[in-house]
Amino acid sequence: VVADRDPPADTADQGGKPGEPVIAGEKPTNVKLLDEGAAITITWTDPSGGTVPFIVAGARANQETKAMGTPGVGETTYKVNALNPRLDYCFTVLAVYSTNEYAPSDLVCTNRGGATATPR
Repeated sequence: VVADRDPPADTADQGGKPGEPVIAGEKPTNVKLLDEGAAITITWTDPSGGTVPFIVAGARANQETKAMGTPGVGETTYKVNALNPRLDYCFTVLAVYSTNEYAPSDLVCTNRGGATATPR
């Protein structure tokens, strides 16, 4: 996934080969960023009521996202440190329903040009 675009259509396909990850289940919602310059705290609403773990993925704007952390079951906050305070970053939160079923949140990005973080 490139950080300011929707995922390619084939990743949203519910089919796929056996064992390949598929999008399934409710996605995390209400993803918000607290921009602290060299750190960003990501918060979200847990769609599972505290029964699934999460993966926080992120990258600089316009770059491919990658896993940055794995908050535990029921956790709805994660802080990413050691960021460049002059660059924009985008994040998504994935609810992990099984070894091959997950649901990604909408991508949310910083806008360090003076506005607040906005969903993309």
